[in-house]
Amino acid sequence: MEELTGTVISGTLAAAARWHEGIDAQYTNIKNLTGILKDKQSEWSVPQPMYAGLVANSDHLAELIPLCKSTAASTDDRNLRNTILKATVATCIHQVKMWAFGKYYEGVVTKDDIHRLGFLLPGETGGHKSRSGLVDIVPEAKIRVLSPDAIKVIIDQAAAENAAQVAHGWPQGVEYVLIVITSVDDNKEIIRQVSTTLHTSFDMPEGCHGHQYAAKASFLKHVNDSPRFSNEVTFSMPLTTGDLIAELDRQHHEDYENQIREVERQRQEIERLQAELRKKQ
Repeated sequence: MEELTGTVISGTLAAAARWHEGIDAQYTNIKNLTGILKDKQSEWSVPQPMYAGLVANSDHLAELIPLCKSTAASTDDRNLRNTILKATVATCIHQVKMWAFGKYYEGVVTKDDIHRLGFLLPGETGGHKSRSGLVDIVPEAKIRVLSPDAIKVIIDQAAAENAAQVAHGWPQGVEYVLIVITSVDDNKEIIRQVSTTLHTSFDMPEGCHGHQYAAKASFLKHVNDSPRFSNEVTFSMPLTTGDLIAELDRQHHEDYENQIREVERQRQEIERLQAELRKKQ
């Protein structure tokens, strides 16, 4: 596994910054990312609902962006362009980026692949990272069972005021996450580790099968910060092969359904705007 921290070259930083710049810059990143995923669909096992949504949105933008630069464009055309662009950028920097990080930690894609997609890995910086102030965002932890003896802890953001407001990625200026896992039976701490990744795999202790555990996490700007933990999430380690198969199947369907819901949400919003546009024409 390549080293995660460090300063990256200016070209990579420029590509990562384009997600937050103007329309043409964002569309350049979308076209580049979609083209890479097209070439790597089979090799990287790219989720088809996610890919199909990106292609559909990119095709819409290919028509709308030139139109909106002409005098023939209406306000509704520009509103539709802005909505599709915003939704597509959000899909790229949230859903696609987190999926790509997962593939990186699995060893399927490389650090260079992440950079070509227009992303930086957690801990990479151009040397201008803010590290002052308290972290006012708590993490939301999800557990994925990998094998009879191993799990993966996946970290997203949950706003402290409302844990339902979930965002992906690191809070600004944050480099570390502290993960603590305890056994439910005796409240004994079995894992306490500071990680620089949002997807962290752990080997569970011997005799874990069939027992329940609780996991909690805290974002840290410095490794010696006082933690502000999230709510605990409980999970069970599979006792039998049948339990493991059932859990892996459940996780697969949950991930797939989440992808479908996000694509469907974007599709409905785009169709709503297109219907409004047709009524005014």
